Amino acid sequence: MVQVIARCWSDPAFKAKLLADPVATLQSLGIDIPAGVQLRILADTEQEQHLVIPCPPAGLSDTQLEAIAGGWRVSQEVVDAVTRANVKRAGDSAVQLPNLIYRMPFTWRL
Repeated sequence: MVQVIARCWSDPAFKAKLLADPVATLQSLGIDIPAGVQLRILADTEQEQHLVIPCPPAGLSDTQLEAIAGGWRVSQEVVDAVTRANVKRAGDSAVQLPNLIYRMPFTWRL
């Protein structure tokens, strides 16, 4: 995804194509988009910024999610559950998924 973002910054035609038809554009790059997944591409501007709240990892209870969100000390059980949720099995070996967290180039002001 980092390469896709960089290409959007350097290639306005690619960015327009991605905004118009994200699934086909990403599939043309060899990126698999599962059937039934809706994909919305948003472009930040200096005047409008977007915050994406990812779906929670599967297998965490409400209590565990509250502990993570509240900044409390996280138990090993929660760490293990999050790790399992972010590991994709490829054959018999576990492969770590890429970190898709984008660090915003601005400071939030409240």
